[in-house]
Amino acid sequence: MPGELEPFANKASFMAAIDYIVSENSDVFMPSHGGNMGHAIQGHRAYAGHKKYITPNKRHMLPYFLNSSLPETEFNRIIKELHSESLGQPELRTSKAGRDVTKYPVPECMCKAGRTHTHL
Repeated sequence: MPGELEPFANKASFMAAIDYIVSENSDVFMPSHGGNMGHAIQGHRAYAGHKKYITPNKRHMLPYFLNSSLPETEFNRIIKELHSESLGQPELRTSKAGRDVTKYPVPECMCKAGRTHTHL
């Protein structure tokens, strides 16, 4: 609705919270850049059941955005093809060193480690 967000217009923290809630609850999430907020939402969505997210490949998309003669159906097919491997599939932190726990919250199985854990 027009003016719905007007009370929050000059309150960045409120707008960020609204953005987070909408992004977390949407059918698909596609971050605009690789910042902390996008990583946190991606991780939250993965932890909540691997809700679909698309990590845009801007470098590969650019030539198609610049080609104004490309028919829309062909453009859509190309963009989907470029992102076919990036649709929010579960990814373990262990597959790459240094993965951020907020972006990749799915841990390796502790039961396979064969260690005895003590609790304080």
